[in-house]
Amino acid sequence: MATNVTLNAKQINGGTREIISKTSQLTQVLRTFETLYTQKLPSCDGMTVEGFMSAMGVERFTTTNKSGKVTKKGYTPGTIRKGWNDSMQTEEGKMCVFKNVPAKYKDEEGTVYRVFTPEEAAKIDGKCVSRFMLSEIADDKWTVAIILRGLKQGREFKKHNDRSVESEMAWEEMENLCIIRVVEDENGKQSREIVEIEKDEVYF
Repeated sequence: MATNVTLNAKQINGGTREIISKTSQLTQVLRTFETLYTQKLPSCDGMTVEGFMSAMGVERFTTTNKSGKVTKKGYTPGTIRKGWNDSMQTEEGKMCVFKNVPAKYKDEEGTVYRVFTPEEAAKIDGKCVSRFMLSEIADDKWTVAIILRGLKQGREFKKHNDRSVESEMAWEEMENLCIIRVVEDENGKQSREIVEIEKDEVYF
């Protein structure tokens, strides 16, 4: 039932982010599987979701009572971690995925910008500089898609790692970098201003 409370844009954006954060912890996302274990996957010759996850290296958590009866529970962060490629985990056990990470630059006022080559900056729809690299999954950024992507990448680790090395080498060869600022003249007309930046001020 709608109320007469009016939210401003800041509250709407903040509230949305906070709700997503509260529902995107790994333990919460894993509950999605609770009604899926026995569902069949037509593209996998009728294999169940549980069978598929098992083939990907992830088993459900089990408990054993005093009489020796084993009870299957759900997936847990620990069972997911067991299926994760060791090379895609930090020393602290944080899980990572390969993805394109955009280069960023922060000016003295704290404004963050995407980074471009001069050629791409000159285009209206220019592509920003990015690196394909292992990136740690934040505690509040989990989704089912990320879980499955990470498990799949772990099985194809060499292919993704080779691409990551190539991306790093391409980044090292880059020299001229810039950002795009939107500036306004005395008449209120906005225009794009391309500003060169130092490479050592760029981060990912």
